[in-house]
Amino acid sequence: MQRIITHENWIGDLPAPVRDAVLARTVEVIVEPGEVIAEAGRDANRIFQVVEGYVRLVGLHEDGSEALITIYVAGNCYAETAMVSRRPYNHTSVAMVRSRIRILHERDFWDLYYSHAAIPEALCRKFADAISRQLAAREMRATTRLRQQIANMFADFAERCAGSPAGGPIELDFPFTQSDIASIFDVTRQSVQREITFFKDHGLVEKRGGFWVVINLQQLRRTG
Repeated sequence: MQRIITHENWIGDLPAPVRDAVLARTVEVIVEPGEVIAEAGRDANRIFQVVEGYVRLVGLHEDGSEALITIYVAGNCYAETAMVSRRPYNHTSVAMVRSRIRILHERDFWDLYYSHAAIPEALCRKFADAISRQLAAREMRATTRLRQQIANMFADFAERCAGSPAGGPIELDFPFTQSDIASIFDVTRQSVQREITFFKDHGLVEKRGGFWVVINLQQLRRTG
């Protein structure tokens, strides 16, 4: 299925000495909910790694509204594509909850890149994997019913973000809206509302205090 949440931790996968050299050059910052980390159109002079929390990557529709593209979780590294291609950031990243972020500045990135062959190799693998995921997501949208796509998204969120306890509700610990879901799957909000109503009526998903709760993960996986 399309992975809305990504776990691309190429830094963590580096050989230990190289990984330690990279981490030694990073700085950590705390960002508050709604705080912009990197803005589309700005020079790509830093790359980022989420240490704790959730970060949303967003683009803009022609009418100026935001479109959710993906969600970064702990371990995820991002913004390397803009850095390597020496172009501005394509999208804006925003903290969804209070988050801790590692930052690697441009000069340090290139120094490490040219000093350790494992880094460009790791980035090549990441970029190739990203292309494969994009092709798989396009095929999925063309061949899978919207209900199943949304059901899989909620189940994926529950398993990856909140663990998967044996039975019982799972509260997703980051906020997102029906408009976000519509933008992810490139459909109308009314289409999403219809599917959400189905999930609620069947006791699969509900919203409590602004956060989504997956009521029955196993049944949700079978939906669609």
